[in-house]
Amino acid sequence: MMKKKYTGKTFAGEIIMILITAIFMIPMYYLVVCTFKDQKQILEHPLSLPSSFSLDNYKKALATMDYWRNFGNSLLITVVSVVIIILLGSMAAYSISRHKTKFSKFVSALFLVGFMVPAQTTMLPLFTVMKNLNLINTYQGMILLHSNQCVFAFLMYRGFIQTIPLELEEAGAIDGCNMWQTFWYITFPLLKPITITIAIFNVMWIWNDFMLTYLFLNSSSKATLIMQVFNGMGTFSNDWSMMMPALVLALLPMIIFYLIMQKQIVEGVASGAVKG
Repeated sequence: MMKKKYTGKTFAGEIIMILITAIFMIPMYYLVVCTFKDQKQILEHPLSLPSSFSLDNYKKALATMDYWRNFGNSLLITVVSVVIIILLGSMAAYSISRHKTKFSKFVSALFLVGFMVPAQTTMLPLFTVMKNLNLINTYQGMILLHSNQCVFAFLMYRGFIQTIPLELEEAGAIDGCNMWQTFWYITFPLLKPITITIAIFNVMWIWNDFMLTYLFLNSSSKATLIMQVFNGMGTFSNDWSMMMPALVLALLPMIIFYLIMQKQIVEGVASGAVKG
């Protein structure tokens, strides 16, 4: 195979991409560098390197924000919500995809229309319903709210399931599998690429979600990491030497998660594009 020639145009394009990347990295640089400065240095020299590197700010942030309790809250809400999203989304998509009736088409259209409605327009009635059900400021309420992403999972699963040959399920039926066994032992394992993609994007969204947490969770003992960072902000003044490391500590689990799962993210998106 003939090797592609490296030209001046290619070099210019790489330089432009590096510059754009550097520009987008400035906020991250600012955030990390300021975690090692005191309040005076942050305000007077925000982009300069700290005079000395110390972990005192991180120790203060860990003690102030009750990090491990908030981490556990975020982990509980995220994991349980993602499991529910995958289970309900995949089972609903399988049932609708394999029963091509007028009712199934109506349900699919109903889910699609519901997914197109902006979430902000439903906040007031949603808050009323949650209050009447005594789900405000509870783990169950937050899990239920975040599990509404099963509609998006349903739409993704449905397109993927439609590409799976029916002959595989018919072979399972011949071997004595019922519908439940056919789904879990034959169909669901084939959904691994799209399942990983759905899980990754929902983990990142739920972990970083602020709007639902702000509206429906007001207890500091049940607050997530993102919400606890917001609670640490003062009305008239802020201790940025504590806020900056708190932000880093809140984002760090998702950064590590993304770095570990980036290969699966690319493979899942590419697989979904081919299947689509």
